[in-house]
Amino acid sequence: MQQPPNSYPQQQPPMPPTRKSRKGLFIVLGVILAVALVGCIGVTALAIAGGSGTGGSPSTPTPTATPATISKVIPTVAPTVKPTPIPTQKPTPKPQPTQPPLHPTPTKPACQAVNNNPWCYNFSPGKLIYIPPNGFCGYFNCIPTFYAADDPGDGYIVQCNDGTYSQSGGESGACSHHGGVSRPLYSH
Repeated sequence: MQQPPNSYPQQQPPMPPTRKSRKGLFIVLGVILAVALVGCIGVTALAIAGGSGTGGSPSTPTPTATPATISKVIPTVAPTVKPTPIPTQKPTPKPQPTQPPLHPTPTKPACQAVNNNPWCYNFSPGKLIYIPPNGFCGYFNCIPTFYAADDPGDGYIVQCNDGTYSQSGGESGACSHHGGVSRPLYSH
C-alpha cells in the first residue's frame, strides 16, 4: 500500500521499558522530589523568618530556595546577654540608745602630778617609789648624791625640807645636809 503524499507516517507501537530506561526514570523522579523538598524547606524557613510563605496572597509567587540561599534565609540566634546583677548594700545597723546605769561608776580624778611629771608622782598616799625611772631628775630638783653607789633600791624617794629630792628615805641620815626629810613621794 502506498501512502498518500500528504499523510503522516503511522507511529510505531511503544516499546516496553528496559532496565536502563527505568533507572533513568527513577533518577528523574528523585531529582523532582529533591527540588520539591528544597522548595518546602525554603517556604518553611521563610515562614519561620516572618515571610509570607503559605499565608501570603495567591498572586505573590513563593520563592524557591536553593542550598546556597537556605543559609541566608534561616535566621541565626544571637546569644542572649545576661544582665550583671547589681550588688545590694547591706543595711548599716543603727545604734540603739542605751540607758545610763542606775549607779554611775565614779570617775578617777585627773592626776595631780608634782612638777607636771609624766608618771603622776605626788604626795597623796600611794606606793613608795624605790627605783626612780630614767629622767626623774629632769622633773625634780635632785640632791647631788641622788645617784650614789648604793642606790637604787635601798631607800625610797623623799622630799627634803629645802625642796630637793633624795633616794635615802627610810635610811639614817636622809636629807641630813638639806634640813631633814619633809615628806615621801608616791606613785599611783
